[in-house]
Amino acid sequence: MEEWHVDLAQQFKDRDNPRPMGAMLGLVVAVGDNWLVTLKDGAFKVDKSNGYICNQILRHEADYSYEHSGTTTVGGCLGGPNTNYSAKGNGKIHIKPLWQVGDHVLVVPDMREQHFFIVDIVR
Repeated sequence: MEEWHVDLAQQFKDRDNPRPMGAMLGLVVAVGDNWLVTLKDGAFKVDKSNGYICNQILRHEADYSYEHSGTTTVGGCLGGPNTNYSAKGNGKIHIKPLWQVGDHVLVVPDMREQHFFIVDIVR
């Protein structure tokens, strides 16, 4: 005859424990202020109330600088009396939001699976 505690331990082992979600693919349904991503064929919805979007999806920014010099020509001929030039400058490039409706995104839940992090676009 089995001990009662062995039987109880086996019942805990055999019960239906929910499996953690882990990383998954989401489908972008809407972008902008009221963005929406669905998971598991629409069974779960992630929006600004329960999700966070990594900045690289929303806005990409890059610094640039340039320095250039040379001689101007028109049709192979020098461009005039002051044909040598030089230029330099710098600035920022702002790229609009990268994600679009219909994109698939990598979604990672937090430890309690109550909030979700939208990490990147999957192509």
